[in-house]
Amino acid sequence: MAAPQTGWLLMRSLETLKIRMEQQAINAEHVAEFLNQHEKVEKVYYLGLIPKGTEEYKIYKRQYDSPGAMLSFDIKGAEEDAFRFIDALKLIKLAVSLGGTESLVEHPATMTHAGVDPNFREELSITEKLIRISVGVENHNDLIWDIKQALETV
Repeated sequence: MAAPQTGWLLMRSLETLKIRMEQQAINAEHVAEFLNQHEKVEKVYYLGLIPKGTEEYKIYKRQYDSPGAMLSFDIKGAEEDAFRFIDALKLIKLAVSLGGTESLVEHPATMTHAGVDPNFREELSITEKLIRISVGVENHNDLIWDIKQALETV
């Protein structure tokens, strides 16, 4: 049973859920576009970057209204480069979570998927250089600044 205060907080937060999710998706699109152009990023995994006219795009548009607020990317290099990037972030917080209003980062291979068989992780492209970001409602320019300065340390 949830406490009355918990129920009240849940009801209150549901009022703004739609506008928060829309803002997070807009921010994620900006972040994904930035990462997709960056020389130290090997590949970006984000629904909003699926090329139009492809079969994958048709499936995406049939199943989703938005590309969402979560993205992953492979940093050029190895695990230590991923950790260097994560450690250099100033605004985006390290956490094992799908996110909230604040932007969060994690290293799936050593966090959420650490217990998954290494061969299966490889099949899923969950490598040591993969980084996941759950984008929040902060100003996208601030998020891009944070990511840019962290990539400079790699």
